[in-house]
Amino acid sequence: MLTAFPASAGDATLNRWVLNITLNEDGIVDELIQVEIGNAGSSPIDGFSFVVPASQVTVVYDFDHTYSSKGEVVVEQLKVQNGIKLTVNFNPSLNSGETWNGRIGFRAENFAKSSGNDFTIELPLNGPQVIASGKATDMKISSDVDLRSQIFLPKGIEVISATPKPFRILFQNSLMVPTWTSMNIHFMDTIILKGSFSDILKKIADMDERSKTLSKRIKEAKTKGLDVGETEMHLKNAEDFNTNNANSALSSFWTKDDKSALEFIGYAENELELAENSFLSSGKIQVKPTETVIITPEKSPGPGMAYLILIIISSFMVLRTKRPKP
Repeated sequence: MLTAFPASAGDATLNRWVLNITLNEDGIVDELIQVEIGNAGSSPIDGFSFVVPASQVTVVYDFDHTYSSKGEVVVEQLKVQNGIKLTVNFNPSLNSGETWNGRIGFRAENFAKSSGNDFTIELPLNGPQVIASGKATDMKISSDVDLRSQIFLPKGIEVISATPKPFRILFQNSLMVPTWTSMNIHFMDTIILKGSFSDILKKIADMDERSKTLSKRIKEAKTKGLDVGETEMHLKNAEDFNTNNANSALSSFWTKDDKSALEFIGYAENELELAENSFLSSGKIQVKPTETVIITPEKSPGPGMAYLILIIISSFMVLRTKRPKP
C-alpha cells in the first residue's frame, strides 16, 4: 500500500496505523486508514504522506471516511513511479506535545488484480513520512504501535493463500475477512493475498444475508406486538444449520467437507423458508396473561345490552317484593 520509507528515530511518532480494505467485485478497492501521530519535538508538524500502489485515487470527504481530530485536513495527490502519493495536510499544524487522531478514506483503481473469479492484492506495510517545515522525513515507529489490517473479500470469494499468515480469517457481514495484528505483521512486510470464487461459500453468504434481513423484520414486528415466536424458532434453526455452531455449513466449509456443507445448506434453506412463511402469516396481537382487553363498541347497544338491563331491573323488583313490611 505504501512505498518503502525506512523508519528512523525522529520527533514525530506513529502510534496507530490500522488498514481496513474492502475489495469489490469490480476490482476497485475501498480503503480506510486510522492514524495516530504524536509530536514529541519542538517544531510543528504540518502533516504526513504515503503512497498508494494504484493508478487513480479518489479521496472521500465525510465523517465516516476522512476525519481529523484537530480542524480540517486537505489531501493532496501526486503521481509517482509506483502509485499515487497522498499528502495529508493538518490545519492547524500539530504543535509540540500534541497528538493527531484521524482517518483517511479513499477509493483506489488498479490496486488489486482480478482475472475472472480470481483476485490478488499486494499490500506493502511501510511507514508514512512526516511533513515539517516543508520537508518530508521518516517517522519514528512506536514500540507498541497499533498495526492492524483487515481485507474484506467480495461475497463468495474464499482465501486461497495469504502471507504473512493471518491472525485469523473471519466470516463477517457475509464476507470472508482475513485479519492481521501487530503480533503477525510488521512495518516493511508485504501482505500478499489471493482469493477465488466458491459456489458453496456463496450459498452460505446468501443464506446469511437472508437470515439477517428476516431478523431485522422480526425485531420491527415485535415492537408492533406481533406474535412471531414460530418465526424466531425456525430462524434460529436456520442460523444453526448455516453458520452458528460446529455442525453447520460454515464449519464444514472450513474443513473442506463439501458434502456436509451442502447438506447443512439444504437444512438451513428449508428452515429459513418455514421462517419466512411463518412471518408472512403472523398477525396476531400478543396479550399477556394478566392483561384484560376491553373492547368499546362504537355503535349503540345491541340486543345483548338490552338483555343485561332487563336482568338488572328484574333483580331490583325481586328485592322490592321480598322487603319486609314495616
